[in-house]
Amino acid sequence: MTHKLPIETIKTLLIACHEAKRVVELQPPLPEGLTPGNLKVLDYIEYLERTEQPPKVSDIADLLQVTRPGITRLVSELQAINVIEKFSDEQDKRIVRLRMTDAGRKIHAYYIAQYHNWLAAQITNISEADIKITAATIAKLYQTMSTHKPALQGQAPVIMHSEEKNND
Repeated sequence: MTHKLPIETIKTLLIACHEAKRVVELQPPLPEGLTPGNLKVLDYIEYLERTEQPPKVSDIADLLQVTRPGITRLVSELQAINVIEKFSDEQDKRIVRLRMTDAGRKIHAYYIAQYHNWLAAQITNISEADIKITAATIAKLYQTMSTHKPALQGQAPVIMHSEEKNND
């Protein structure tokens, strides 16, 4: 059974999302040439290197749930700044794998490991269960908003600036 949430609850959720965006903006600034998407790719490369074998581009695309061309672009950007490198698989030379360079490991250690450890020490009044529920809720909201077009009635109102009114 579906139910309609009260508008005040929706407003509260959207305000929380705005605050979440502000939280992300408080993270340490990235060096020139590095984007949040690049950092996410680095984090997944590190994760896969630690838990399995060095990843392929397709492994990263699957984890991030994005297209291979999108990841290929991010990988090329990271390779251009010498943060990752490509190499041939030992068993099957046709397979290209990825690994972080020393510079990539330093960037990962600073922007992911060190920062996340610091943040974990700061957040002592939020339970792990609350964090998981919050993350799941945001993921569901994003999925809903990105796959459904709003069915709004009529045309969006046009805003006229005061200078435009005076010219009439």
